Amino acid sequence: MSASPDTERFRCSLAALARGDVPVGTAVPARYWMVVAHPGPWPAKPIEAAGIADVAEELSAAMGRFGARLQLIRRHGRLEGELVEADGEPVFLVDVRRGLVGRASWQRPEDLVELAARFDDLPDPTSEPLVLVCTHGRKDVCCAIDGRVVAAVLDDALPGAVWETTHLGGDRFAGNVVLLPEGSQYGRLDGDVAAQVVLDHFDGRVDLDRWRGRCSWHPAAQAAVHDVLGSDPDVRLPDIAPPHVEATGDDAWTVRVDAGGRSSLRSVVRTMSQPHRLTCSGGAKVQAIYTVTTA
Repeated sequence: MSASPDTERFRCSLAALARGDVPVGTAVPARYWMVVAHPGPWPAKPIEAAGIADVAEELSAAMGRFGARLQLIRRHGRLEGELVEADGEPVFLVDVRRGLVGRASWQRPEDLVELAARFDDLPDPTSEPLVLVCTHGRKDVCCAIDGRVVAAVLDDALPGAVWETTHLGGDRFAGNVVLLPEGSQYGRLDGDVAAQVVLDHFDGRVDLDRWRGRCSWHPAAQAAVHDVLGSDPDVRLPDIAPPHVEATGDDAWTVRVDAGGRSSLRSVVRTMSQPHRLTCSGGAKVQAIYTVTTA
């Protein structure tokens, strides 16, 4: 006998898909990321994880000087709570603006505080990509169910580049992935499409149905670029300079998108939806909706 609607467990990603929620404009607003390997368990807030919680105040202050976002990571297939490596766990300091990733390791919580001060002086910098897949089950059920499948598929396609991670926002768009240091985020990935979407992105092709935006850009810029990419096949995301955003009201902007020597102007207006359950366990909240027209 099938379950009745009253007894079925609510899934925010399925509800968002049924409503037709649009992913673009929802990329996490973060230009700097502190990505810390941690075996778990992962609490709802990364700063409260074992060991890290011992230096929470100092680490928050150090990251706060850059507005950095903390993410915990572990390799796909690693069991929660496995012992920390004897020579330390990896730490990645990501500067999205410069497209660089600094690489280090930590053994003591105090090491993290020291590293959080090095975004201007990245250790062992590289531009090699990090692919983070949200599998944060304690934060949202959909992220665990959909994210772990996506992590497995991407780990096969891009060995060495893929990590499971804590909350990336937009639970209702699970499976969620961020590509660092470039900063693009994708949602609604599954085992069938994840590898192709990510590999296409690295080749300069954007899946506009699943692209959430770039985390270093204002949401209005994300929406404007999405519209330009969808209307002009000659424009490629890698060729787009950081968009110029000018507020024209409390919820309205003009965005100039420059690419390949050409400029495009877009008007972007934000409205708010009716309240909906946007996560598996939370209450009803409104969501931002961006409408784009040619300026």
